[in-house]
Amino acid sequence: MKRTILAIAAALALGASTTPAAAVPAPPKMPYAFEMYCVMCHQQGVQIGPTGIFDMTSKSGNPLHEQYIRNNVRFGMKAMPAFRLSEVPPKELDGFVTYLKEVAAYRKVNPNYRPAPAKGGAKK
Repeated sequence: MKRTILAIAAALALGASTTPAAAVPAPPKMPYAFEMYCVMCHQQGVQIGPTGIFDMTSKSGNPLHEQYIRNNVRFGMKAMPAFRLSEVPPKELDGFVTYLKEVAAYRKVNPNYRPAPAKGGAKK
């Protein structure tokens, strides 16, 4: 009887001393303007624009800097069109950069995560 009580006490003590697994955070929410202007070319499987933007890396694996993203949105590059201030205001462009950084951080924890538009399309 004494051994049983000691075994139960030891099991409880060990269980209480371990920390619970960290909760997996929810993936970042795709901004409306990003879904409207970017995802059609940059989502997985489309192969029009590079999808490495979600890891903040270029096709060659080099890190993408915020200014590189901002310049490409504003001035375009190859097949990517330029977006005017009236189409993508500075605040929304800031949101694009923030979103891409959040997705890159999230994919380090969940490498299989692939950003996708909301079911039913973009909603403001």
